[in-house]
Amino acid sequence: MNVRQLKLLALAFAVVLGCHCVEAQAPAKTSGDIDNGKHLFASAGCATCHGAKAEGTNLAPAIAPPPVDLPGLIAYARKPTGKMPPVPIGTADDQQIGDIYAFLKSIAPASSSAVESLKGDPENGKKLFAAYGCYECHGRQGAGAAIAPRVGPPALSLAGVVRYVRAPTGQMPPYTAKVVSDQDLADIYAYLKSFPAPQPASTIPLLNQQRAPRPAESSFFFACSELVPQYSGSVRRRA
Repeated sequence: MNVRQLKLLALAFAVVLGCHCVEAQAPAKTSGDIDNGKHLFASAGCATCHGAKAEGTNLAPAIAPPPVDLPGLIAYARKPTGKMPPVPIGTADDQQIGDIYAFLKSIAPASSSAVESLKGDPENGKKLFAAYGCYECHGRQGAGAAIAPRVGPPALSLAGVVRYVRAPTGQMPPYTAKVVSDQDLADIYAYLKSFPAPQPASTIPLLNQQRAPRPAESSFFFACSELVPQYSGSVRRRA
């Protein structure tokens, strides 16, 4: 191995090690620092839209308690939907989001804990899902349709679903406790939870098939590209 090859090898090692150091992040602890989370919730600008106590405003929904688990919150903060801007690692790393998560759980209203303690009946939930007309927008099994997203299985916690149903965004009408009780929603939640999560597109062979060129096409293109290289692009476009 000559000197030039040694230098290239050393440079490759440096690049690999450098990328690893930049991207590697220790997983967030499950028990965060509540006090630091409270400080970060304000300093990172979360309170501006969600309210000082995460009670929600006309700009953003209530998020206390968090409607998803900690990994889900981290993933959403990095790549949110709607009008929320992404939260880069420079603003709050995973551990700091873990602290915010702990803060949000600590200020959750008592009613949320009561809702989470409800036990749902999936069989009754199936009947209620049809009786309340949920299937008309979300599909019979909550798989979603053109006018409403997938809700089965729910990505939110039961408390998060109840909170959203009471004060939804978009075109969904609100359902008060007089119309749909918390227990009814717990039953519907249990019904939707009974469905398996959808498979990632990468695991479905039909969606990952690439059309192999026919033998005649392959040999024709090879011959043309060998004989007249400058025409290889036009041959590929016509193939």
